[in-house]
Amino acid sequence: MAFSFSPFLSTFFKETILNLVMNFFKKNAANLITLIRIFGAIALIMLEPLSLPFFIVYGVCGLSDAFDGLVARKLGIQSSFGSALDSLSDLLFYGVMAAKLFPTFQRLLLPYQWVIIAVPTVLHFIAYIICAIKFSRFSAIHTYANKALGLLVYAFPFFFIGEIPLLWTIYMIVGGVIALYGSVEINLIHIIAKRYDTRNKSVFFIRRNENNPVEEDK
Repeated sequence: MAFSFSPFLSTFFKETILNLVMNFFKKNAANLITLIRIFGAIALIMLEPLSLPFFIVYGVCGLSDAFDGLVARKLGIQSSFGSALDSLSDLLFYGVMAAKLFPTFQRLLLPYQWVIIAVPTVLHFIAYIICAIKFSRFSAIHTYANKALGLLVYAFPFFFIGEIPLLWTIYMIVGGVIALYGSVEINLIHIIAKRYDTRNKSVFFIRRNENNPVEEDK
């Protein structure tokens, strides 16, 4: 009798384990994609800057950044933890990128270009601090301007290829304007908004969204 039940029990346990695994991946799909960016950032530390392996890992990290939020929204698995993990991975990823490319920065950047980079960077850190104090979360709302800035920052290493002065100057000017606007805007949103709401994609939309239920980025 015990023998006849063994196939049933084996199938039952296999299906149970499979369902548990599938549910785990479904509930944590976005966070697992974000973790790819964290491990990718750690891998970048050990790679030669602007080498082929560097750009391959860098590209994978970029795809992670593009798809984690999309997957979270599609599956309806946004969470405060996911939003915080996403912000942490962004800080780690871009921090590693900046450190790895610093020698190239020193060779190419003019004094005024250092200011263009430094001012928005400091303002973004201030935005994180304001959010942590006011909303008790280490995160920042992904505004339209910050999404555009994220794309420009991601493209940053590719503009080192060939080291074309005119192209580099245009990039710095356009990126600088967007970075300054985005960093000022995110601080204004954190200061003006009564609560953390990821639908505040612009400083002009804060009051319209204020009375609606709060949503998470991830």
